[in-house]
Amino acid sequence: MTWAWLPLLMLLGLAGCASVPGANRADDICRLVPLAQMPLEIRANLLFVWAKINDEPVTLLVDSGAERTLLTEATVDRLRLPRDTQHATRTFGIGNPTTTWDAKLPHGIVLGTTRFPVDTVTVGRFDINQGPDGITVDGLLGADILLAFDIDLDLPAHLVTFYRGRRGCSDAAPPWKGPHIEISGVTTWRDRLLLPFRLDGVSGVAVLDTGAQVSSISRSMAERMGLAAAMAEDRTVMAHGASPNQVPVHVHRFRELNVGPAVINGPVLPIVPMAAGLSDGLIGVDFLRSRRAWLSFSTQQIFVTPLQEEPRVAAGRSNPIN
Repeated sequence: MTWAWLPLLMLLGLAGCASVPGANRADDICRLVPLAQMPLEIRANLLFVWAKINDEPVTLLVDSGAERTLLTEATVDRLRLPRDTQHATRTFGIGNPTTTWDAKLPHGIVLGTTRFPVDTVTVGRFDINQGPDGITVDGLLGADILLAFDIDLDLPAHLVTFYRGRRGCSDAAPPWKGPHIEISGVTTWRDRLLLPFRLDGVSGVAVLDTGAQVSSISRSMAERMGLAAAMAEDRTVMAHGASPNQVPVHVHRFRELNVGPAVINGPVLPIVPMAAGLSDGLIGVDFLRSRRAWLSFSTQQIFVTPLQEEPRVAAGRSNPIN
């Protein structure tokens, strides 16, 4: 069997958006205003940034598929963060759900040189401390922070920049002058960006999940495509996400995946269990690889730079984060 790090999707009881530092004037609300910029480390199709909590450095996995920012229990103990015993969060991912008390952040979280007034974070009862190539992973930078802003996610330059959101602005093009293509039909749900896609001619909606190494589809979509019998012949990988458990998932080769104007031939995609009604799949870092992307939750828009040759989205061989 092959190992793969797959989604860290969470359905949470207490989700909220981070506040944008500084006041917004009505006459400049559509002006691009950068708030923070950070180096972006890319290892094994996972994206990492360095932040500070309680003036201590932490390494966070950039995960737009996680509804809230999360720290591991070991990190919460190391930073001596108080627990919020009035609020608990239930997380769902691959494997069994878990419930934990949130942790309080008395001094917020520092990204780049900017302090963001985040009051609480989810606590994960699973171990992601050992990442690819020995990276120590302290938690997830989730959609409650990521999608409170417009984001320039520049994978080729290894940089991520947060901009003040331009809600209600008609001209919300990305900040770079080079070519870009828009993925039309983007919608939002519970702090997530949803992209329409077509797989072997069947339409679906996927979460844009920067916490997933590989794109994937749900079991319910696979069944809708009539793949129940074919799955029995497919190979399996061991996958894990926002739970301590690892589960086997089938991996199936398809003919064609369309995400906006991108056409990907012969994709090999895991078929994973997902919460009912969430989406039909995930678009992961394998699709964003070698691209620059503009993610705007406020205007429901995604722009990406074109590639000379579209990637072959596939369930690649990787080491698990245990």
